[in-house]
Amino acid sequence: MSPGRTVLIVEDGDEYRENLSRFVPGPTYLQARSGARALELLQSAPVDLVYLDMRFDRIPQADLLGDHAAATRQHNGDPVRAWRYLETNQGLFVLHALSEGGFGHVPVILAYDFSREATRLKHLKARHPQLWWVPDAVTPEEIRALMDQIFDS
Repeated sequence: MSPGRTVLIVEDGDEYRENLSRFVPGPTYLQARSGARALELLQSAPVDLVYLDMRFDRIPQADLLGDHAAATRQHNGDPVRAWRYLETNQGLFVLHALSEGGFGHVPVILAYDFSREATRLKHLKARHPQLWWVPDAVTPEEIRALMDQIFDS
């Protein structure tokens, strides 16, 4: 892992930051706990890679990206299910915001297991060509290898 790289970790906790800092040394790690904060950091500092969590259920609902009213309509008028949908899929809303904010060129590793969702991944990659993924049960060696692959490409 080449030093001098900056990785922005976007998650609602500290697990990824703690684990990557400890087990995948080399890059400088920044952290954002919301999509809005991620955009602020990307606007203020160069970032080589975004490591993005999919689920955000530990931040205030007001900090979630996405249209709650539209999600409520999609979930038969159930506002609780709509919040749960926004939390469970927040990584996709953040990914979309990064593209819309002019950061679609920044590679993103999404922490989500797409192994049984090939069609979903295909559609996401068509819209976000700089997207890679890792399952939650990934080893530090696998993360390091993927980061090296991304940085070398």
